[in-house]
Amino acid sequence: MVFEFARPGVIIVTTPNREYNTLWEAIGPEKLRHQDHRFEWTRDEFEAWANGIAKTYHYAAKFLPVGAVDHELGAPTQMCIFSRGNGS
Repeated sequence: MVFEFARPGVIIVTTPNREYNTLWEAIGPEKLRHQDHRFEWTRDEFEAWANGIAKTYHYAAKFLPVGAVDHELGAPTQMCIFSRGNGS
């Protein structure tokens, strides 16, 4: 709805990086970080979703880590900044 109808110039989306969960013994790779989370994406899943949204609705997608970055697993949270140029 936001991308198709509201079409703001910038949209920021964050989500936990499921791969990073393995660094927390209490969570591990199979659990979600919070009971209210419906899903947590890997970096590849998040980027595939975001790139698909960007292409469909004519946004540019920029990915940034949030938090300390592990060399192999990335950051605990991932962010995508969607932006569209003037006149889009």
